[in-house]
Amino acid sequence: MTSQDTTTALATRRAFGDLAPLLAPRSVAVIGASDREGNLGGLAVRFLRKFGFRGPVWPVNAGRREVAGLPCFDSVRDLPGVPDLAIVALPAESVEGVIAECGAAGVRGAVAWAGGFAEAGQEGRERQQSLARACREHAVKLCGPNCIGVINTSIGLTASFSSMLHEHEHLTAGAVSMVSQSGGIGVMAHSRAQALGLGFRVTVSCGNEAVLGVADFVRALVDDDGTRVIAVYTEGLSDADAFVTALEEARARGKPVVVMKGGASEASGRAALAHTGRLAGADRTIDAVFRELAVIRVFSTEELLDVALQLASQRDGQLPDGNACLITSFGGGSGVICTDQCVREGLTVPALDDATRARVEPLLTPLSSALNPVDFTPGMMTVAAHRAKLPAALDVLAHAPDAHAWLFLAAGFGPLAPALVDMIDEVRRATDKPLLLTWQAMPEDIPRTLAMRGIHVFREHARAARTAGHLARHARDLRRRIRRRPHATVEFDWSRYVPCDAHVVSEPVVAAILAAGDLPVAPGRLARTTEEAIAAAEALGYPVAMKGITPRVTHRAAAGLLTLGVKSNDEVRAADAALRARAAERNLALDGVWVQRMASGGAELIVTAFRDAEFGVIVGVGVGGAMTEIVDDMALARAPLDRDGALDLISTLRTLQRLPDWLSEAQRGCAADFAARFSALAASAPWQRFTLEVNPLKLGRDDAAAVDGLLIID
Repeated sequence: MTSQDTTTALATRRAFGDLAPLLAPRSVAVIGASDREGNLGGLAVRFLRKFGFRGPVWPVNAGRREVAGLPCFDSVRDLPGVPDLAIVALPAESVEGVIAECGAAGVRGAVAWAGGFAEAGQEGRERQQSLARACREHAVKLCGPNCIGVINTSIGLTASFSSMLHEHEHLTAGAVSMVSQSGGIGVMAHSRAQALGLGFRVTVSCGNEAVLGVADFVRALVDDDGTRVIAVYTEGLSDADAFVTALEEARARGKPVVVMKGGASEASGRAALAHTGRLAGADRTIDAVFRELAVIRVFSTEELLDVALQLASQRDGQLPDGNACLITSFGGGSGVICTDQCVREGLTVPALDDATRARVEPLLTPLSSALNPVDFTPGMMTVAAHRAKLPAALDVLAHAPDAHAWLFLAAGFGPLAPALVDMIDEVRRATDKPLLLTWQAMPEDIPRTLAMRGIHVFREHARAARTAGHLARHARDLRRRIRRRPHATVEFDWSRYVPCDAHVVSEPVVAAILAAGDLPVAPGRLARTTEEAIAAAEALGYPVAMKGITPRVTHRAAAGLLTLGVKSNDEVRAADAALRARAAERNLALDGVWVQRMASGGAELIVTAFRDAEFGVIVGVGVGGAMTEIVDDMALARAPLDRDGALDLISTLRTLQRLPDWLSEAQRGCAADFAARFSALAASAPWQRFTLEVNPLKLGRDDAAAVDGLLIID
């Protein structure tokens, strides 16, 4: 290794922090290697040599003198130095002992490929627990077991037996790194990126995560300057808190994370008793956490590659400032189709401003259109006089003030294609807009030419439009102030209001809790007799609402235990009698009748909180009242929020985006004040599973009041 190689390797080691021995080792031992056909250890040695690993490779196998042309050693203790990384190519029953031997010799990184651990029943789970203890005891950072391993293209590290390594003669060192709980998905994505000529930098298959999980590898990649975009495939999170912390670090460093999350469709178990369970399943909770952390969520390998490779082809921070797209094409039909596709992604395609149009029109062909989409027509390339003006036209469009992203639709052009590549490369470097290039009927040599310049090209307009939508939403999430604010949590004595064995806590108690938490509540009193109900109504002031209270019914309107707009003592008597009769018909014993002053205000929200098993307390705001489940519009975030975060959370509601006048600025402010204080109160709740729900929160012109509350403790 030259002195320059040594300097590069040391810099890489520092970049990956304490996982450097695993992700960027200076030397590798392959334990269990032989030249026997089908031996994975021997295959690993040959791969390391094939792809030019920069450090020494030491096969280890007692009794063998040579493997793949390299000297072979009887044990780790016999090696000429202490390897940074040990590839353990042995069956499951041998892994733990070898790891202990490696750790005792000072080896700090290891990859174990073997299956037969936690995925293989109780015996396998016990074997994995024992392996994890050995790794901790000997300070070994382990990837696996039951994994495909680690590839670092920047140093030729192939600690993997992936078939992909048979298919390629060299590995392109890209700027995207991927961590995958599925070895197959990770390798497939890497292989496709390699085929596109852009490649990946680091690919990690973390397998059973006995010691290191997705979060550990994401954190290491955040610290690696060579990784500009992090891609993740995950199904279950072994440590959700650590994963969130790693994503927070990525956001703070301005490093985009693209996640494909499997197994997220399990519905919440709270559906039977509260609206929350029907509106806030596990998948929506994941979406909320990803939105807060500006994570881009995708749903296929194709989508993951499109987004990650496009981000890697842009400058750091080169993101759209809004949803408006500029579309340019060399044929009108392509522009029309792409416009429709952009609109389906929530993007807009506005007309060019007058000044830009006036500057660009003289540079186009007589048949061109200077609207948006801008149709250059094929003549802009095929006619030399027009082609000479194209760079100037592109420069004008690059500075169009009302477009935030540029979808550049190319097609064909045969021998003229390299000239167009030069123009595209120049203009994408000059503009602040992300430029997404689609090229249909692409000449054979153009993909390689584009890849050499670090340009990702789409073969289909819809994929480019979909990616543009992801970029716009990612940029918007980065601008939003929705953040979990741990310091905002309040101290609250829940035991004063809620018995230790409570399951369903009724509205009168919830109203007292909310009031004690400094939240505005429509005043009410619990009446156990008709005369008490009349006295309560007179004290509160007419009109009033009357509700039959029993822990067996949480949706009182549906059960016929709600009467609104009661205006006199006689109406109180009639309503009280009707409520008690209705309860008797259903064999329900009432705790009493809740008499409550009618709150003013036409707008109604639901404000809710629950504890998610992975992400902690979640707060939600949505369309409330009778429309809650009909409209199904709720936005979630980790609690607690501050007022600014609550304001931005409310702004994400679909109803507000479609009907911006539905809530006035004053009403939004009142709702944000309530949601922020509510989230701080809920974040202090002591139960492992609970739902605290206000529905509706009535919004007047400049005030708010909780009208109906429910607390469910599972």
